[in-house]
Amino acid sequence: MKKLFKTFVILALGSFVLASCNDKTDIDLGQYEEEERKFVAALAAEKVKIENYLANLTEEDDLYEAEEDTVLVPLQFINDEVTRGIWYKVLSPPTDGSYEYKMNGNYPKAAKIKINYTAKLLDGTVVESATEKNYDWGVQSTIMTAAWFYSFYPYSIELNAQERVLGGLTEEGLKVGSKFAVVVPSYLAYGSVSKTTDLGTIPANSPLVYEFEVLEIGD
Repeated sequence: MKKLFKTFVILALGSFVLASCNDKTDIDLGQYEEEERKFVAALAAEKVKIENYLANLTEEDDLYEAEEDTVLVPLQFINDEVTRGIWYKVLSPPTDGSYEYKMNGNYPKAAKIKINYTAKLLDGTVVESATEKNYDWGVQSTIMTAAWFYSFYPYSIELNAQERVLGGLTEEGLKVGSKFAVVVPSYLAYGSVSKTTDLGTIPANSPLVYEFEVLEIGD
């Protein structure tokens, strides 16, 4: 499980560098600076696509008047920062807010969930879908991308009277009864790798639109 959540943290930083490269004197800075510049350029290009998608929505669409995420991604090698490129909307608040997200040492405690969800391309093509499906955060999954993590987990969790920032999109996280829609750039979905699903193919570098409905959640 530690590797699972570490992966989300690396993605959140938006850097294509190795997590172990903490000492800049031991690596080729030019290589990693270039990777971060490529990341910024790719994110900007996808932002245009996402904003065009949102601009064409009507009041009947779930992400109409979606909120833009303002959390900043630090880019250590070019000494810059950008927003994560996420837009989201709470469609329905939870009907049962009793579940409490917790930490397990330095990592968020894994939750077991039962949900309805869909994932779509920006043209509306459904590429993933499940009804009353059970998932376990503690088990590696090929569909539980970083977009899932930031959708479900709260922005922060209190541990020993200190705030641990996870970067989730809502203050409390998704709970039973929550309905939530989010559109994310490809680096928070499947990135530069295409993926074949039962419903079709997700092309490489595809922003995705996710919709989640939480039926059950627990430890």
